[in-house]
Amino acid sequence: MKPHSALLPLFTLLALSGCASSRLARIEPAPVAVASSESARAEAALPHLPLSPQLFYGVIISEIAAQRGGAGASAQTYLELAREARDPRLAQRAAEFAMLSGQLETASQALTLWVELDPASENAREQLFIALLRSGKLAQSRPLIEGLLATRPERAPAVFVQLARLTARQPDKAAAYQLTRDLAAGYPELPEARFALLAVAAEAGDRAAMAQEMNALARLAPKWDLPVAWLVDRLRRDQPEAALALLKNELARRPEAALEIRLAYPRLLVSAKRFAEARDSFAELLKRYPNQPDVLYSLGLLSFQLRELEAAVPYLEQALKAGHPETDYLRLTLGQVNQELGREDEARRWYTAVGQGEHYLPAQVRMAVLDAKGDNIAQVLARMDSMGTSEQEKIQVALFQSQIARQQQRLDLAELNLDRALASEPRAPELLYERALVLEMQGKFAAAERDLKAYLQEKPDDAQGLNALGYLLANRTTRYREALVLISRAHKADPDSAMILDSLGWVNFKLGRYADAVRYLQKAYQGLPDPEVAAHLGEALWQAGRKDEALAIWRKAQAAFPQHEVLQETIKRLAP
Repeated sequence: MKPHSALLPLFTLLALSGCASSRLARIEPAPVAVASSESARAEAALPHLPLSPQLFYGVIISEIAAQRGGAGASAQTYLELAREARDPRLAQRAAEFAMLSGQLETASQALTLWVELDPASENAREQLFIALLRSGKLAQSRPLIEGLLATRPERAPAVFVQLARLTARQPDKAAAYQLTRDLAAGYPELPEARFALLAVAAEAGDRAAMAQEMNALARLAPKWDLPVAWLVDRLRRDQPEAALALLKNELARRPEAALEIRLAYPRLLVSAKRFAEARDSFAELLKRYPNQPDVLYSLGLLSFQLRELEAAVPYLEQALKAGHPETDYLRLTLGQVNQELGREDEARRWYTAVGQGEHYLPAQVRMAVLDAKGDNIAQVLARMDSMGTSEQEKIQVALFQSQIARQQQRLDLAELNLDRALASEPRAPELLYERALVLEMQGKFAAAERDLKAYLQEKPDDAQGLNALGYLLANRTTRYREALVLISRAHKADPDSAMILDSLGWVNFKLGRYADAVRYLQKAYQGLPDPEVAAHLGEALWQAGRKDEALAIWRKAQAAFPQHEVLQETIKRLAP
């Protein structure tokens, strides 16, 4: 006896998609099973088909193709089989693969066939209206939605959450707004209906309606955080201050809001670089959640950021004890904080506790910095040679070795270590750039130029490299026009960089264009009140005949940086 399709495991198909009816459900639909009663009804109504070679091989080939990334082709094959066999399971499978591959038109055709072959399937109708909405076909979706709401009113919450999710995809915003208002009119006290109206009002730019729906949601569902989180996420991209104001207001009238939405407020403050306010906000949260790892972790990092080092230590230690997952990062940070507090033994203890992983090498390097004092720097650098396992890690170690040597004024050792590293990795751009810096500091300008040109061969459009070579030529040679071309390219790539603006001002000064020099250098000094920029700006002002302004700039910079060599040399040369 030939088997029929009802016996095949391949035809035990999953429901395409759905959405939980819980008010805490995410906006994204999650797969759900068809209700047991519908499954039993559907099973009884299934056609009993002979398993022909065409059907058998069509199914096998489609499943294999889908596993290998060919879901689009599988959808077409299944749709053809469904049309020929008139089997709703084949239509459902075609729809699944079509949705998976983003073929909305094929999905709509397959779902329409599924509804035709199994008109009592509510699952098929729900998936069809979702596909139609995703395709922007509002008119075709309306009768399906209305029918589902009429026959299955308990599905209304899920239907309206789907509407909220899909309204952003509608090309006709006004029609989507009208459809949602019409559908929601019969559900004035349903929070999900108010959420759908909030979403379409936001798409339509109707702020008054948005405020009205938020008020309704605060009254109807004060514990449901999804609408608040959705609107805050929408606002924070382009209107961060509006997002902060909204969230503050919503939290004030939602005393039982969950921790996650409460954490969003100080996190937004951090994104806005309002670190002191964020610290205070986290501190308030700590009173309510005294041992919460994320709150302790954030307080520790913010205290470190605000240079409140003594306060940072207990927060970071408590976050570690409370089980925060970033254990090694916490240990590394505790090492840094204690190092800056001058507690070297405690810093070493924390660095030693950092395990293998992304934070291990930085911890080892920081211990090397602690050890690199006096005459033992060569031995410390030699010990670092064994650090790092991958090619990239070894490059990072060589860079750290150079920086440690530079801090100890041992430029010869920095150059020697970079020479050795470049012998193994001659085209590593990071090493070439670092060695150019070390060579320039030693007055080896031709060699520094050679390395910067090699760097630009690897990264020809890199703004940092173009600026470095241009500044070297402007500052250490008379090849000013060549320098101007390089720095102008860097400025085009990164027009807001204060360092590049400084170089652009300086090369214009060298070319005698004092007005242009002052203009660029003033912008640079606003963004980077650095003593070298102050020296350049003062000299440009001096040559432009604005000597009082130059003296004021120099005096201010000298008060903050009394030992800076370039600043002191400039003042001594021009205004002794």
